[in-house]
Amino acid sequence: MGMKYEPIKDFLNKIFRRPWLRKIFYRMIDILLLRTWHIHREIKKWAEQAPESPKVLDAGSGLGQHSYYLARKCPQCQITGVDVNQAQVDNNNRFFSNIGLGQRVKFQTGRLEEYVCEQCYDLILNIEVIEHIEADRRVIQNFYHSLRPGGTLILSTPSLYGDHDHDHGDHEDKEGDVSSFVDEHVRDGYDPDALSQMLKEAGFSDVKVKFMYGAYGGFAWKLTMKYPIIMLNKSFLFFAVLPFYYLLTMPVALVLNYLDTIVHNPKGGSLLVIARK
Repeated sequence: MGMKYEPIKDFLNKIFRRPWLRKIFYRMIDILLLRTWHIHREIKKWAEQAPESPKVLDAGSGLGQHSYYLARKCPQCQITGVDVNQAQVDNNNRFFSNIGLGQRVKFQTGRLEEYVCEQCYDLILNIEVIEHIEADRRVIQNFYHSLRPGGTLILSTPSLYGDHDHDHGDHEDKEGDVSSFVDEHVRDGYDPDALSQMLKEAGFSDVKVKFMYGAYGGFAWKLTMKYPIIMLNKSFLFFAVLPFYYLLTMPVALVLNYLDTIVHNPKGGSLLVIARK
């Protein structure tokens, strides 16, 4: 049986309901998730050259952490979050309203394979979502049509070529048993060239794809995410020992994460895509 994220997300939404706790939670996952290090770097670059009063789509907004980071880095941004999970949409709207950002950060329920807003957005974020959607080409086309000319898509998704089982698909363990680490995915991951070609066929003219979670980042992810989540899927009582676990592993993981962001990863467990219309 594979790992399931949705029950854990629902549990986290209940635990971190109070605004001050949710802010701490966002900060925690910003540190723990290596892809967030890469994505924040790209958001900062974009924000420095963003047009006046930009509009942003957080496509597959999940727990809302990327919208929160964007709202702080880009105070002039109007942000729309779209997600299929009504409970998460409600939780996000409640949180942003409680912290005084409800006027410029709003969430709604929707399916990305059906959501199009013609030339509405200057930036679209799609973080670890497209691997969950069967009609991925339609989603990419919808992103292209929803971007304004010169707009940017920042997308991350699992890769087929990691030397570890980061966040996706079927893998064979040392005993030879095949299991699915994430049950919600409809595909194991993407080949970078195939994904780049898909984006170009949709109309994007400037596409850059790079690997994340290489040798350093892959091991850090196992320490900080894979092993704790496996334990939490067995019992939420593991939360009681998480602080002690991270006290031991976090210094090593932070160094490994930093190394992943500064070296060239010839292969890796995840892809970061920057595409412009």
